[in-house]
Amino acid sequence: MERRSSTRCARLSASCAMAVACAGAHAQSGVTLSGFVDLNIEHLRASGAGGNRTGVSSGGLNNSRFNISGFEELGNGNRAMFTIEPMFSADTGAQSAQFRQSFVGLKGNWGTLTLGRQFTPSFWIAGYADPSYAAAFSMVNNMQFFYSSYRVDNAVNYTSPSFGGFTVRAMYGAGAEDGTRSGRFLSASLEYRNGPLYLGAVSQLQRTRDIFQSSQIRTARDNFVSMVYRVGNLEPTISFHNYSGYYAYPPYVAFDSQGWDVQAGVRWKINDRHRIFASLVHRHDDHNQAISNATGGVLGYIYSLSRRTDLYGTVAHVQHRNKTPVPYPVTWQAYPEGGQNPTGFQLGIRHAF
Repeated sequence: MERRSSTRCARLSASCAMAVACAGAHAQSGVTLSGFVDLNIEHLRASGAGGNRTGVSSGGLNNSRFNISGFEELGNGNRAMFTIEPMFSADTGAQSAQFRQSFVGLKGNWGTLTLGRQFTPSFWIAGYADPSYAAAFSMVNNMQFFYSSYRVDNAVNYTSPSFGGFTVRAMYGAGAEDGTRSGRFLSASLEYRNGPLYLGAVSQLQRTRDIFQSSQIRTARDNFVSMVYRVGNLEPTISFHNYSGYYAYPPYVAFDSQGWDVQAGVRWKINDRHRIFASLVHRHDDHNQAISNATGGVLGYIYSLSRRTDLYGTVAHVQHRNKTPVPYPVTWQAYPEGGQNPTGFQLGIRHAF
C-alpha cells in the first residue's frame, strides 16, 4: 500500500514537473495573429480614364491584411523573431501577389537585426510625421515618397538600441540578385526622442535598371528630415524631402528629375472617441517636365466605436501647376492622367483584430 502510494506520488510529481517545464517552454515563445479589415465607399474625380468613379474600396486607413508574428527567447536577453504580412482586398477577397512584409531576425540589448522584405528607414522617419499614418489618401505616400522606396526586398536592416534618446537604423538591399546592381538599396538614419519631441533624418540611395536601356543601371538619391512635437492631445508634424535621379516602376513609367517638397500637418485626439488629422504637401520640381510642381492636401476624421472598430471619413485633392505625363494621385488604386487634378472622398469602417 505504501509502495503504491509512493509510486503514485512519484508519478504525480513527475507529471507536475513536466507540466511546469512545458508551461515554462511555452512562456519562452509565442505566435500572434492580428491585422485589419478596412472597407470604404469611395468616390474619385479626375482619376484616370473616364475621370470619375464610385465604388467599394479596400484599405482606406490601413491595408486589409494579416500580421503573423512570433518570437522565441534564446537566453541572455536575446530573442529570435519573425513577421509576415499577407495583404488582401477585402471588397473582393482576392489575395495580394506580394506580402506587405516578410522578415526574420534577432533582437537583444545590442539592437535588432532583420532580413527579408521590410520597411526602409525613411518609412519610419517620414512615416511617423505623416498625420494619416500612410492611409490610402496620404499625401506623404502619394507626393513625398511618390516613386522612392519605402519597402525593400532582400534587405538586411539593423536598428540600434536607444542611447540618450538617439536611435540609428541602417539598411542594405541586395536588389534583383541577378549579377548586376539593379535594385540595390543603401540607407542610414538617425532619430531622437525625448518626451514630446521627435526628430529624424535619413538618406537613401537606390539603383534601378533603365526601362528603355536595360544595360544601364541608374541611381536615385532621397533625403528626408522630420519633426513631431506633442502638445497635450495635439501633434503638429513637419517633414522635408529632396530628391534627385532616376525613378521607375517597370514597365509603366520612368523619369529623371530633381527637386524638393515639404509637408506640414497635425494629428488631434479630441477625446477617446474623436480624432482628426490633416496634411498639406507642396512639391517643387526643378524641371517641371516629367512631373510638376503641385500642392496636395488631405483631411480626415475618425470616430471610435470601440477599441478595435472605427468609422472614418476622408477627403483629398492634388492641384498640379503644369500638365505633365506623370501626375500625383490621391490614391495609388486609381492613377490620374496627365492634366488631371484628382479629388477623392471616402466613408469607411476599419476593424482591428
